[in-house]
Amino acid sequence: MLIDTHVHVWPLDDAPGHRPVTDAKVGHPKEAAPVEWLLEDMAESGIDHCVLVQSSAFGWDNRYMVECVEAYPGRFKAIGLVDPLDANNSDQIWYWMNRGLSGFRLHPLYYPELPVWVDSKQQDRLWKAAADTGAILQFHMHPHHADPLRRMASRHPKVRVVVDHIGKPDVTEAPPYPSFEPVLKLADLPNVWVKIGDYQIASKEEFPWRDTWPLVALLKERFGVGRMMWGTGYPRTARLVPLEKALGYVRGLPCWHGDDLDQVLGETPRKLFDF
Repeated sequence: MLIDTHVHVWPLDDAPGHRPVTDAKVGHPKEAAPVEWLLEDMAESGIDHCVLVQSSAFGWDNRYMVECVEAYPGRFKAIGLVDPLDANNSDQIWYWMNRGLSGFRLHPLYYPELPVWVDSKQQDRLWKAAADTGAILQFHMHPHHADPLRRMASRHPKVRVVVDHIGKPDVTEAPPYPSFEPVLKLADLPNVWVKIGDYQIASKEEFPWRDTWPLVALLKERFGVGRMMWGTGYPRTARLVPLEKALGYVRGLPCWHGDDLDQVLGETPRKLFDF
């Protein structure tokens, strides 16, 4: 089984929720990337399932994610967005989980002008709603956010937490990568998983991005393959890095042994996302 746990799809039409929002934290896409294109690429690359992740350009309206899950039963799970600073965000978690989402992505790195809010008391209500609904919380963050995330995940051990993009390490740092240690310490908590993704962005080299290899090996040493998954960041990956290269990267990592790849590419995400 082959599962890509991090793909983005979006429409660009006039249906509700199908247009970027004016206050988006990222730029607006110039063209649509509909789920039907993803299905074609999945068939070509032999990908069985994908986890759809709401694009930040479309804000908190997760309707297209719901539509995709409903249109293609069994092929997809979906992660939506929820405003971390909205006092009523727990209500939004209940609303979207009841419509078929699997969890929500939070972006601490999009708020550099604010004090770190990851472990603030105001977030406890959101985390309680995640625990009560079974929502997975996925964090797009820098390594310095890992300590507050660790405190929060410790306070809410029933919430399953996923760290995106191998924690966005600094590959120019010399071993033992001290700034990356807070991310590695998250492995002490059994409710935290990590995604191998965005390696082409973290790397300062060309394919196969060897400067990221030691960091993935450290993640394997600390988390184990039972809490590691692969995610491309499609469609950016499909345009900048062909899917066959993204697969070639993860399959070519020298840290794997035995059935490690079967776990990372299939079994671990299958269990977490209940495919």
